[in-house]
Amino acid sequence: MPYYPSPEVPKSNHATVGAWFLGPQAENVGYLGTFLNQVIERHAKARKDLSESQGDPVFITQSMQTSKEFEQAMNRTKAELGCVMEMLANHSVPFWSPRYNAHMNMDTTMPAMIGYLATMLCNPNNVATEASPWTTLVEGFVGVDLCTMLGYNPRISWGHITCDGSVANLEAIWSARNLKFYPLSLKLAITTPPPDPSLGGKPLLGFLSDENTPFTIETCDGATKKFLDCTIWELMNLQPHIVLGIPNQLYETYGISQTFLQTSLSPYSIQTLGKGYIEQALGVQRSPVIMVGTTKHYSWPKGLHVMIKRTKICLYLAIAGIGSQNVRNVPVDNFARMDASELEKMLQRCLQEKQSIFQVVAIMGSTEHGAVDPLVEVLALRKKYQAKGLSFMVHCDAAWGGYFASMLEKGVFWRGAEGQSRIDADFVPSLSLKPYTRTQLESYKFADSITIDPHKSGYIPYPAGGLCYKDARTRYLVTWTSPIVFHQQAEGDKNESIGVYGVEGSKPGAAAVATWLSHRVIGLTPAGYGTLLGEATFSCTKLYCHWATMSTKNSDLVVVPFNMLPAEAQGKGSQVVEEQKEFIRKRILGSISNTDLYNDKEAWELVEELAGDLMINAFACNFRIGGKINDDVDEANFLNSRIFTKLAIQSTGDNVQERPLILTSTTLKQKEYGGCLTNFKERLGLKKDDKDLFVLVNVTMSPWSTTNDFLKTVANEFEKVANKEVEGSLYRNTATPDMHGFVMQGTDKLHLVHLPMFNMENHRHQTIITAELPEDVKRKYVHAKQENPSRFFTLGTINKELFTDIIQGALVRIAEGFQLTNIHIIKNQYLGARALDPSYPTHMPFYLYGTQEQMHIDHVLAKSTNIQLNSDRVKVEIAPGSLTDEMLAQGITVFFDEVRENILQPLAEVGMESNNKFESGSFHFAPGKTFKFTIPPTGGDFWIQGQTFSWPPPPGSTPAHGTITLGTSCFAESHELNMHPMPAHHTKALRPIEALPHFVPANTTIERKNANLMVKAAELLDEWERVEGDARRNNNIHDGFKKLPLASGQQPDRAKF
Repeated sequence: MPYYPSPEVPKSNHATVGAWFLGPQAENVGYLGTFLNQVIERHAKARKDLSESQGDPVFITQSMQTSKEFEQAMNRTKAELGCVMEMLANHSVPFWSPRYNAHMNMDTTMPAMIGYLATMLCNPNNVATEASPWTTLVEGFVGVDLCTMLGYNPRISWGHITCDGSVANLEAIWSARNLKFYPLSLKLAITTPPPDPSLGGKPLLGFLSDENTPFTIETCDGATKKFLDCTIWELMNLQPHIVLGIPNQLYETYGISQTFLQTSLSPYSIQTLGKGYIEQALGVQRSPVIMVGTTKHYSWPKGLHVMIKRTKICLYLAIAGIGSQNVRNVPVDNFARMDASELEKMLQRCLQEKQSIFQVVAIMGSTEHGAVDPLVEVLALRKKYQAKGLSFMVHCDAAWGGYFASMLEKGVFWRGAEGQSRIDADFVPSLSLKPYTRTQLESYKFADSITIDPHKSGYIPYPAGGLCYKDARTRYLVTWTSPIVFHQQAEGDKNESIGVYGVEGSKPGAAAVATWLSHRVIGLTPAGYGTLLGEATFSCTKLYCHWATMSTKNSDLVVVPFNMLPAEAQGKGSQVVEEQKEFIRKRILGSISNTDLYNDKEAWELVEELAGDLMINAFACNFRIGGKINDDVDEANFLNSRIFTKLAIQSTGDNVQERPLILTSTTLKQKEYGGCLTNFKERLGLKKDDKDLFVLVNVTMSPWSTTNDFLKTVANEFEKVANKEVEGSLYRNTATPDMHGFVMQGTDKLHLVHLPMFNMENHRHQTIITAELPEDVKRKYVHAKQENPSRFFTLGTINKELFTDIIQGALVRIAEGFQLTNIHIIKNQYLGARALDPSYPTHMPFYLYGTQEQMHIDHVLAKSTNIQLNSDRVKVEIAPGSLTDEMLAQGITVFFDEVRENILQPLAEVGMESNNKFESGSFHFAPGKTFKFTIPPTGGDFWIQGQTFSWPPPPGSTPAHGTITLGTSCFAESHELNMHPMPAHHTKALRPIEALPHFVPANTTIERKNANLMVKAAELLDEWERVEGDARRNNNIHDGFKKLPLASGQQPDRAKF
């Protein structure tokens, strides 16, 4: 961007921007009150004038108003309104605050707000002119405004208001589909009798096949052919303006009237017959497709499904039938823009395979990162492939990027009117578009249709989406009353009913007036909306600078913006990148006023290169542990999700005043983003894998953020929140000594099943061991087990231990004078994210182990989240010799044939009434239940990191089959397995509980002096939280957990040996 030096500080237009809004602190509330009084007074006068002109009586009389009933009704309204206002004040998202940087939303402009409220007093419905004569006219004015701003010729283009961008995109899909099939419907009308036999046995437009006056058409490559001589491929690739001109051509050549053409085509239209019928009738082998970048809004696949749950079912069924499988996702580059080279490959493939294309969609400001697709290249590719016989519509999804067209003028800022006052402290520069972005937006005028949302970057109240067509005739494709016919509008007739076009029926005229009044006051020019968006762009760029420079090489917190710094994008190496960061810290983010920054030529030129295409920053956080950056995507996702919960408003329980900054988030799908996301992961220090990435997003629409160092304050508060959450990440990923618990299984040979936790490093082990107890302790354990056969027992270390020390054979001291000996590992699987499978196994796997006399099982934890299920002394029925002593001693993997784990998960979301059993649908894991199982050919070595056993077993293999009946004691637990423990200062105090009742009666309590092998009746513990990390499970008899938590530091009462 060229630099435009000025001999003096430019006159600021920020004061004018201040007049357009109520203000973060309602600074302009006095003006708003005056305007609203004006609205109410004029509206009241209109009602009185009408009544007086007709001589109507007074209907609400003074006696009524002074009655007790009237007063009660008014008091009721006042009271209820007061309640509503309190709820709105306390629980509304503060879009007006510069601390709000989440969704595409800010304070609405004051003209829009006033226009909406004023119009709602009249409640016009723009479905028909008879319900909205003036607001329908205003909607037409808004359409002209938008078309003109986007570069369309207002004399031949057309636009209208929709409820939102999704519906506008839906309409664009509909129009593209109907345009593609219009020539095919015409061919059927000329050559085929109507499918409805009541219309006769001859083609309704058969006379057009007369050789004496042949109907000709211009094909995609510019040649002229007889219409009936065109192949189906040629008819499906006519250029849009040729198709739109067919009705007029028929009128001028044959005199076919509008009414006759409509009547004749209706029985053959796609809206009558459906896409499938026409394709089959004319031998279309491949259905047309839509091509769109992977950054597409969710409305694109949504718009291609059958929709039947809206009132205008017939319209949605008319749109339906393309199918989301016919969306072709075009890969994106490292800037999240559509990769034009990949698009060309896909176009070439369609040309070779004779697959036509409805439309190619360019995203002009993606929701997650504000990326602008290369529209110029898309249009060039269309021209190139039209010469080869392939044509399609080009649609711009500019729901976000549409209003940025108001910035299309050279210069960095609007200098304001002569004589305008200037206050240095209030100066906010209006940052211009990047050259790349400007070039793409300048090509809006060549697209066939454009979605644009006034309620996004137009700062208009909801609902106010919009759709504009380059060729006004396109709107006739999306109406039931007049599908693409020649329309002759009377000279000066402005009252065309807009409601017949598009998807919607009823819609508020207030949205049109709000948009129009805001346009009138602010202006769709660089001096108006261009200035507002330019100031907001400057705010967003300054915030990007904070994200880009927040972390250093030595900080535990790592912050990386999605959009690369210029030095990084140019591949200049890490040293140059760090130097650029330091330049930003000193020359852009230092104690520098906006005026000084603007006058610093070198710094300002860098500012113009920073951040994304259109005012959105995606970024992600990571952390260093022991000086080494975390490379686990799941751990980075956890950190970012924790930060998000601290900086988001998601329910009425969230206190807005506790949010120093409000952000939003999104998940970037690896499958969709491909190399783009891989590159971002590498920049974050994460390993290459197929996992999706949870990222944070800020959309900064406020022009107020860069004054008074406010943005720096907000960035510092974000850093505090993020650093606090990093402490939690370090806590969960550092192996520190802790207490460990085990479920005790068997009485002949003791097996201990570790109670793991996916989210604590020292507990990330699914481990089964054998060990020996002292003889006297074992006798008492066996006796207690015999007395309580249905109860499960747990044993735990009293001293804090590293789990690796336990499994490496160290003596585990349970208490003074009492320790486990002869520890032998049966199974030990690490449960860190990188060791888990990406998907759940098809059939539920269990480890089977023990002795021939006593066998036990434990559910294989192949993926997080999950549930721990085990049972001791199960009954196994299988062919003799299938289970050897060696197999049981080492442990093998078996699969429950009729339990499909992948369709049951996530089982952790299923509530449990007891830890003695688990039920989910038809799956009952409880004492005495019997399951068919299979031993795969690979036996106990089946489950290896990153592999899932294929089902059914491959041909030629020799799996063994049998049944397992669960023993009298079962154990099920998912809460602690999946919980996310945090340091003490992250957790609010949990309410204490009363003394826990002992399950074991006093007269059966076994006491051992100086021994701490504990038995606890834990009937009331389902949320036994690790607050300090000390309260891991101890040696207890468990009957079932209820939902009462322990307070920090409080230990449950225990019945002792």
